[in-house]
Amino acid sequence: MAGIDWPAAITALDAGELAASGGEQRMLRLAASIAGGVPVDLRQALTGLDDRNISLVVAAVLRAAGQHR
Repeated sequence: MAGIDWPAAITALDAGELAASGGEQRMLRLAASIAGGVPVDLRQALTGLDDRNISLVVAAVLRAAGQHR
């Protein structure tokens, strides 16, 4: 089983240590929030995501809420 240190991932992202597009950065922030409780500004994180990534975020939120569709 693998583990992710979500706060460390976001710290590295903020320090410019991770090469990521804007969309990848937003998705990482959203994943860190859902999986690790790392605070995220939804207005900034959701703005600019394409349809595919929005669908993935919706699916992740539903799963986190216990709804498996």
